[in-house]
Amino acid sequence: MFIKTFKISRAELVIMLIGLICFIATLWYIISSASTGGAEKASAAPASQVQHFLTNARTAEDRLRFLRQFGWEVEADPLEVREVVIPAEFDQVYSGYNDIQKTLGFDLEKYRGRRVKKWEYAVTNYPDGIRNVKATMLIRDGTVIGGDISAGGREQFVHSFLLPAQRRGGNVISSTDGK
Repeated sequence: MFIKTFKISRAELVIMLIGLICFIATLWYIISSASTGGAEKASAAPASQVQHFLTNARTAEDRLRFLRQFGWEVEADPLEVREVVIPAEFDQVYSGYNDIQKTLGFDLEKYRGRRVKKWEYAVTNYPDGIRNVKATMLIRDGTVIGGDISAGGREQFVHSFLLPAQRRGGNVISSTDGK
């Protein structure tokens, strides 16, 4: 016969109880979200804007195909490729950037503190002849996890991969009129 005993301190017991409470709260949240039809998700990403699209980005052709599905034409050679780290804590700016990601069903929160590849391409067909526009893709394990279309200079903006005619309000992080 084999008998095993455990001795638990009060601090360990408190930590275990807090963990159990967190687990129950998480389970309750998941169940209540499912029963409400995911109303919380609808506010972050309107159903009219969330679309199903290809996110494979393992090859150069995959990355170009990803951008073309939104209507963007880009130069075949990237402007820049580098590794970046998604911040572990989101400040107000990065939270706003993540809100743009959510309009297309992406969410960078699950990649906090993780390394990703950042690929930037020059956009050649931005409407109204605006120049110096970049398409940025954030890629992890060969899959696009987020990104944007942006411009510097006089027409500064950052928005989702959607063409301007396809976007609804609230999808631009910053914009200036060059004054």
